[in-house]
Amino acid sequence: MNSENNKVTWMTETQYLPPVSAFVMMRSFPAIAIDGEEDFKKSTTRNRCIIIGANGPLTLTVPVKGGRGVRDKTKYIRISNEDKWQHRHWRSILSAYGKSSYFIFYEEKLRRLYEKRFEYLIDFNTKLMGVCFEILQWRKEIVLNPKRNDHQDVLQSGNGIVQNIALKRYYQVFESRLGFIANVSIVDLLFNSGNEAEAYLEKCHPDFDHITIPEKHQDMEDRSVAGKT
Repeated sequence: MNSENNKVTWMTETQYLPPVSAFVMMRSFPAIAIDGEEDFKKSTTRNRCIIIGANGPLTLTVPVKGGRGVRDKTKYIRISNEDKWQHRHWRSILSAYGKSSYFIFYEEKLRRLYEKRFEYLIDFNTKLMGVCFEILQWRKEIVLNPKRNDHQDVLQSGNGIVQNIALKRYYQVFESRLGFIANVSIVDLLFNSGNEAEAYLEKCHPDFDHITIPEKHQDMEDRSVAGKT
């Protein structure tokens, strides 16, 4: 299957500054659907990302209301804005990438989102994804909380499709000290590779030859019925 030549939507969970592998997959599709109907799963990329600081990988976690006991659909998950988590996250990003080659070019685009208050996690994540798409010069449609039958041809992340992605090395700020660390947040690639990031993602293109689009996506139909109110 050559997904670039087909009107196929890639449906994925919301992710906070997703890992490079997620962008390798998304690159192949003209439309990205963010699944807000799924049950929110704690301790995942939905509200966590990994960047590389001077002392190694650093996990940034967006606090959500309800903490560890939160149980709801992802689209209803609210951010806990009681403390200054956005300030801390941005300071960590600045510390990790402030001296990278391309930080100065993309800083403003991302920083302004850390200065704006968001109520819902899915909205914050989607805005960040849109900025990353803009930096990569991707003209892809992002569909937020789509109706389940809006897209006839859909591939869904986590539905058993084998993703054979071989992530290649690229320059990282602290590589001489830490070695190359693969599949961290997309901002690591953007700040370190700049306008070469798109070419890198293309080189890591997964093999879709054995993937076929089912005529009927039973899982999506079942969840559509269950999600009606």
